[in-house]
Amino acid sequence: MTTPRPSLLILGASTRAAAASAVRAGFDPVCADRFGDEDLRRIASVIAVDNDLHRTLEAVKGLPPTPWIYTGSLENDPKFIASVSERHPLLGNPREVLRKVRDPFWLERTLRTHDLPALRVRSVRSLDALVRATGSSDEGVQATSEHWLLKPTRGGGGCRISVWSGQALPTSEQYHLQEQRLGIPMSALFIARPDAVELIGVCEQLIGPAFGAPNVFGYAGSIGPITVSDQTRELLQRLGDTLTHEAQLRGLFGIDFILADDFSIPWLVELNPRYTASVEVLERALGRALLAEHATACGDRTATVRERPARSYIVGKQIVYATSDLTAPHLESLFDQEGHTTESPLIADIPAPGNCIATGWPICTVFAEARSVSECKTRLAAGRQTVLNAKQD
Repeated sequence: MTTPRPSLLILGASTRAAAASAVRAGFDPVCADRFGDEDLRRIASVIAVDNDLHRTLEAVKGLPPTPWIYTGSLENDPKFIASVSERHPLLGNPREVLRKVRDPFWLERTLRTHDLPALRVRSVRSLDALVRATGSSDEGVQATSEHWLLKPTRGGGGCRISVWSGQALPTSEQYHLQEQRLGIPMSALFIARPDAVELIGVCEQLIGPAFGAPNVFGYAGSIGPITVSDQTRELLQRLGDTLTHEAQLRGLFGIDFILADDFSIPWLVELNPRYTASVEVLERALGRALLAEHATACGDRTATVRERPARSYIVGKQIVYATSDLTAPHLESLFDQEGHTTESPLIADIPAPGNCIATGWPICTVFAEARSVSECKTRLAAGRQTVLNAKQD
């Protein structure tokens, strides 16, 4: 008789990637997200929800107590996470941890205290404060403003970020200024265990319209693992160790950073204290069931670690965004070839045919494997174009 797999509740804007990782880890996923894609419904029990977190909370209250994780961008609502955790045991970072690591001012202070590379962060409470931060006059602000990004403190996916050039500041939402560094956008994935912090791998991030994202700083995908210099790896490990110790992080977490200064210094942009978008890329490349390792690191012993042979390829994923309003076509048949399997799909996050997708919204995600980063980007671009060229019903 087959032993039932333990359930794992997954909540977030999109849960398909985490659900696939949960299956690889031996879990039976129960998911609530805003998309409910076709391939998610094949591997998970799906609870239909929308953007209203109150209704999401009500929807999961009736479920039996189940270990749970969250995906992006629920880390921006510690109160919601605490409320869900009253009934469902959290495998991840709780409210008190989130309040630290999602505070850009705490991050800067912590990094500077430990002599680590730190981008300057400034408040936008008043224009006077900005003038004092960037110069002694309006002319000083204008002269240096190109070095600052205006960012929402409760943001995600690169949305609502802009270069600040002295324009009027928002008053209706909480924003901050962060020093802008030019370089390669990257991410690093860690797992914090009770006895050690492991740097699992590094990915290059695909950011902006060059990769089809609808805005300049929008996230469009990841490619990895990327080999970095010994100096960069040492600094990344120090970042992971320091942040884990100071915030008491547990399990999987990621940092986004800019690789600048002769491509050796990682300048931390933000910390994502959860399952991140690069997890499935590194799982495929390294042959690891990382969500099983995450659960074990968080004290849950029910996961089944099923290691697979590591790939000798670079693995990439790219979100395909709609360039105009469209009706979702049949997409899977476009990738019906060898290699398109449940374990290593060539397309995922598949909408139901006939769904209406607005300009700038994601259609699906395409994957590629290659011997080099450049070749992987070429194959991802071809996959994206195949989706965009698909005939609509």
